[in-house]
Amino acid sequence: MERYVVVCDIPADTERFEKVNAALEKSGTCTAVTDGTWLIATTLSSRELFLRLRMHSLAQDTLYLLGFEDAPEGFGPRRINQWLDTTEPTRLRVVGGTEHR
Repeated sequence: MERYVVVCDIPADTERFEKVNAALEKSGTCTAVTDGTWLIATTLSSRELFLRLRMHSLAQDTLYLLGFEDAPEGFGPRRINQWLDTTEPTRLRVVGGTEHR
């Protein structure tokens, strides 16, 4: 199982944002960190997950998947820390993103 940080700048009050959120929930164990930032553990490849999310964004949107191989350091809400504790530890690395054209 791979773990990713998903960063997306789609406005939270749009249908596109809801579709990205729904696609994440169907793709694995995920938790929202902030509006537009999620943590997800999935069996999908980075490319499969990226394409699943990308289909809901527009050319001007930003979408990045950041994979990690070691447990990150930080602090935050209990639900985030619990998610980190219950998924396999990993180290941050960029695995996919969009470009503005």
